[in-house]
Amino acid sequence: MKMHKIRAAVTAKSRHFLRDENGNAVIESVFMLPLVLWAAFVMVVFWDGYHVMNKLQKASYTVSDVVSRWQGDPLQASDVNGLLGMMTYLLNEEGQQPRFRLSSIIWVAMRNRYEVQWSCSMDPVPLPPYTTTSLQLVADRLPMAADGTTQILVETEFDYDMLTKIPGNSSNAASNSVRSVTFGEFIPVRPRFAAVVFNNPAACN
Repeated sequence: MKMHKIRAAVTAKSRHFLRDENGNAVIESVFMLPLVLWAAFVMVVFWDGYHVMNKLQKASYTVSDVVSRWQGDPLQASDVNGLLGMMTYLLNEEGQQPRFRLSSIIWVAMRNRYEVQWSCSMDPVPLPPYTTTSLQLVADRLPMAADGTTQILVETEFDYDMLTKIPGNSSNAASNSVRSVTFGEFIPVRPRFAAVVFNNPAACN
């Protein structure tokens, strides 16, 4: 009989415990807080990434517009370096610098292909200057053109590393490649006045 009473008391208290909702909010908060913080962090990182990508796009099109209007003196390596400096200023990303390649190409109908007139790269390892052969690798991205028509090809790249956005973190994209992404722009534009000439493009390298 005594055992039966003890069992009944334990059962009653267990049911009361299971039905009691006091403290549920605290428990739910403990479970949900990490998820909420993670979601907030992801939203901030994605917003900042798209913001940087948008700035790179605008800076790249600004450079392409400047080059398309170039006339008079031929371009020089110092001019391209100045354009790169302008892009870096427009991006304003904590001293990080984009990569930049500038090329002039011409459509040759007889050979049914674009050929390189000159190519200048300020970062020749990741973005080597084009040759006519290597240009064919991106031929499907180039617009149709009439025979003898020239195009200025502006290409930019920027490594976005979300870890550099965390206060106190000095990590760079090279050591955290899994967490970084490269934004890039590929912009062919026709010269507005005449074919753009370049003096000694080898000096870029």
